[in-house]
Amino acid sequence: MVQKIIFILPFLYYFVFSQPVTLEYIFQDPQIINARPSLKQINSLTGKIYYYADDDYDGRYNMFDYNYRTGETYKYSDTGETASEFVVMRNGDAVSIIKGDLFISRNFAVKRKYSKDFQLTETDEYEYSPLITDNFIIYRRKGNYYTLKYGVIEKSIEVQLTKDESDSISYQILSFSETRQWLKILFARYDNTTKQEYIFPDFMGDKVKVQKSKRGISKVKLMQVSVGETTTSDGTTQMGYSEHEIKYPDSIRYSTIYSDYSPDGLSLVLDVETMDRHTRKLFTFNPVTGEVKEIYTESDTAWYERHDNPTVFISNDEILFSSEVSGYNNLYKINKDGSSITTIAGGNYTIIQNVVNTLEKKIYFNANKEHPYEYFIYETDFTGTSLKQLTSETGEDEELRISPDGKFLFYEHSYINKPNELYELNLEDYSSAQITNTISPKFTGINWKLPELITFQNEEDRTTVYAFLYKPDDFSKRKKYPLICFAHGEGYLQNVTYGFSPYQDNYMVNTFLTQQGYVVLDVDFRGSKGYGREFRNKTYRNLGYWEISDYISAVNYLNKLGFIDINKVGMYGGSYGGFLSLMAAFRHPEVFKGAVALRPVCSWKNYYYSNKWYTLARLGDYNDENKTYYEISSPITYAENLQVPLLITHGMLDDNVYFQDMVQLTQKLIELGKDFDVMIYPKEVHAFYLQSSWLDQYKRIYKFFERNIK
Repeated sequence: MVQKIIFILPFLYYFVFSQPVTLEYIFQDPQIINARPSLKQINSLTGKIYYYADDDYDGRYNMFDYNYRTGETYKYSDTGETASEFVVMRNGDAVSIIKGDLFISRNFAVKRKYSKDFQLTETDEYEYSPLITDNFIIYRRKGNYYTLKYGVIEKSIEVQLTKDESDSISYQILSFSETRQWLKILFARYDNTTKQEYIFPDFMGDKVKVQKSKRGISKVKLMQVSVGETTTSDGTTQMGYSEHEIKYPDSIRYSTIYSDYSPDGLSLVLDVETMDRHTRKLFTFNPVTGEVKEIYTESDTAWYERHDNPTVFISNDEILFSSEVSGYNNLYKINKDGSSITTIAGGNYTIIQNVVNTLEKKIYFNANKEHPYEYFIYETDFTGTSLKQLTSETGEDEELRISPDGKFLFYEHSYINKPNELYELNLEDYSSAQITNTISPKFTGINWKLPELITFQNEEDRTTVYAFLYKPDDFSKRKKYPLICFAHGEGYLQNVTYGFSPYQDNYMVNTFLTQQGYVVLDVDFRGSKGYGREFRNKTYRNLGYWEISDYISAVNYLNKLGFIDINKVGMYGGSYGGFLSLMAAFRHPEVFKGAVALRPVCSWKNYYYSNKWYTLARLGDYNDENKTYYEISSPITYAENLQVPLLITHGMLDDNVYFQDMVQLTQKLIELGKDFDVMIYPKEVHAFYLQSSWLDQYKRIYKFFERNIK
């Protein structure tokens, strides 16, 4: 493998501040981890990518283009008239939305100006969310979808594609294709009348304001809409329109996860799963005959987790899809008639994302093939017989995008103490180069703690578990340190990797805690991503048991090494991590001597009603048959066992784990006569947005551990 790595600055470019890290420094405003680069679009005609980045370190994005053939970078000015949204077309023109109307900006790729060369719409309402094909523009207005054919601008006729968008009806484009100058669009029409309405009181004004949101599972109808030019009997050209409802043959309510039209537009593949995520099927739809045919099915005793591997046609007759039938998420190929399933790439590793180069019949993907904690980029062909590793720089490669001409791959790379930057990979000579260098000096100016990777076996089932261990700079095996266990959120998330943590604040806080004399443990507990289906499914209908079992095994493992104080162990985490912190405090006070639960799930019954898709998969429908699973998995069930210090924090406007959870648990603890602390944040949603709130919360967390653990 030939690889050339080009860095704008050497990797070890940190200037170390002599002062200790403080919480005030970590949570200053603007944030010291500034907005990370985001790739918007690739244009092969000019060899440019368009991306947003914060090179001023003020938390605000600027737009850039980068010529991947010459290496030139251009920063767009924030003065003058700009477009709220734009899409660069293949010919270098751009569809721009300026003051709410659609315009064509001629030769945008070269001129770099949002010019109003041709106005496509002039309405009192705003147009937004433009999409383009070779000859059509799709856009939205007041929730509904419209299209214009722009091949001949002067003859553009607007066609309304949806007509009943409202509070109860909404639409989503699942897939679209243009063949022979006919546009086909697959819509999902959601009827939200079956959803329940939830309220979020805002107490910060003169009067209490109420925000509302509908939650639950919608009724859904799939519709294919076709638009194209037709000629009438008198020779007049007009826009034709047709609509066809797609019905699955078994009449089951499926969630359509991926869909894709074949290159010739004569087939559509639909990758669906049942609402409990236990059964997954592939259907094909013939737009000409209207036939829907099942070509593949698989089931799981627990549930599926999707990765960023879209199900797509790689030819007019072959479909690429991912599956965990082997125990890990791998790539497979199947004929559109359901025959000849072939493994394209797979093994005892997880393929997170893939992109396809149909021109060269190549597939590129990122996977943890060598170790669970490292993700590199690989190449294979459509036969699955040629596998090649393309990157090897330590860290994590993710967010893959391929240029339309198939010659360059763009991705993000990060390391444990280095937030993600944009990179390019030349697919002709496999050389790679770093495109952006936008990490704030406020972040690079600190020598952030690098953790030690450890593995241990769960004491109950002997499963190998991975974790990070953060130690003080003056660590001595002869001393015994207080231990803080951090629990990541989401359940299915991987935090023990060589990439930059999705919990960036906690990563920085770990350095602070080690400077205060703590050892910090971060475990990829059972259910975490990247370790295969069995590792995840162990938690099915028993949430919180095996996760805490993994932490207890880790604590005992460290205790045997002799450098932690077994009587000074605490835990904290947010969301799913907050749920685990409650389970640790309520169910195992003999191990965990204190816990802090941030925005925790306290009752899975509440979460079932507000986020049914999540709990249906893990616990089933909330009914008499499954009620026991909800009870044994909910911290509120064990509240009477509280005998260690506990702090609970929650944002009152939380739109994920509702504030209702904290209120109900608080009331139960009061009725039980328990001693505990709570802190509410009136302006905050699930993920706090005010640095002052983050700072206040972590100052309380630190004081809690100083008082109760240290």
